[in-house]
Amino acid sequence: MSAIKNPTLKSKRKPFSDVLKQIPGLEDEATDAINDAVHAATETGKAAEITLKIKFKPIGGKAGQVELDIDVKTKLPAPTRGKTLMFATPDNNLQRENPRQQTLDGLRTADQEAEAQSELRSAPTEPPAAAAPLRVVAH
Repeated sequence: MSAIKNPTLKSKRKPFSDVLKQIPGLEDEATDAINDAVHAATETGKAAEITLKIKFKPIGGKAGQVELDIDVKTKLPAPTRGKTLMFATPDNNLQRENPRQQTLDGLRTADQEAEAQSELRSAPTEPPAAAAPLRVVAH
């Protein structure tokens, strides 16, 4: 069996981009996919991929209707997860602090310090005492 030859002259063929613009929502979906792929690739230094798949199905015989089934897929690279150092306890549990290391009173771990820094502080409920009025000083 030989390949089907398209009888349409190249000069009469509508550009691919013109057809895509007529499909509702596709331009926005593809724009978002491209933006997400570029962002993920530049953030991770790894490759991202977009696939546009279009299936064409004739409907109603020779009436000229064609159903398009469109799928836009993105493969985004996963960010590289940092490594964490933990210590095994005598009970075979894991924790951030070394259970064999002596603790010093008044010192906090980095986790405790971060938690303390993120706590909300409340503003005073009373207005500050009135300051003395400013005066001009001549030289």
